[in-house]
Amino acid sequence: MIPDYGPTYDSEALFSPMESVSSTEGVPELPPAVILGVQEILHEAAQDIGTPIDPVTQRPFEYHALSDSVGFVPVQQIGVGAPVAAIATEKVIAAGAECVVMLGGSAALQPDFSPDAALLPTRAVRDEGASYHYLPPDKTLCPTPELLNGLGETFSEHGVETHRGPTWTTSALFRETIPQLEHYRREGFVSLDMETSAIWAVCRYRGVDTATIHGIDGYAVPGEQVPTEALTRRLPALLDPTVEALEAHVERG
Repeated sequence: MIPDYGPTYDSEALFSPMESVSSTEGVPELPPAVILGVQEILHEAAQDIGTPIDPVTQRPFEYHALSDSVGFVPVQQIGVGAPVAAIATEKVIAAGAECVVMLGGSAALQPDFSPDAALLPTRAVRDEGASYHYLPPDKTLCPTPELLNGLGETFSEHGVETHRGPTWTTSALFRETIPQLEHYRREGFVSLDMETSAIWAVCRYRGVDTATIHGIDGYAVPGEQVPTEALTRRLPALLDPTVEALEAHVERG
């Protein structure tokens, strides 16, 4: 999957994430758990409940402390997709994160899911390029089981409907073809996004915990007319239970 030279998974890279977060004041210390948000409405919610942390990288990532053990990074300020998500993941791990969770909108692949549901991917199809620079093609990417279960339990306690199943990560926004969508729907996939497999690959490579929580901001179901108005605004309701689950995960160690 990596052209010309071939994979070099154990080789030293030219640039390190640690260099990208270091400053004259040293390496910053982020909370042990970090949420990567990918919608502006989540950023606004984090600003309401969190405390800004001084910028600490050479690129303008913004940080908010949501609690003593959980931070938030609005990734969409830099861009979207797997490469940006992988860079953000590398930076927060270099700055001390031991658990990185993505919280963001996705396209649901099952039309009967409630728009208020939280989707918890259990496996990611790697239809992007970043992850293949971290792990060989035959490696299956999955979230950290204990973290996934903790998120599911916490959402249930908060009365949030959840669905688990595989997710499809692709970088080709305008090549999400109808045959692909129909195939993944038949196979029980729950969601479609542009970031998850890249984030999970970085986390697995660096040895930190990870998971994804998808809110529903649309339905990618060919031939079905499903209302999608204002679905994204439901995302902030998933923020508090995510923070609670991460606090418990950090406390369990």
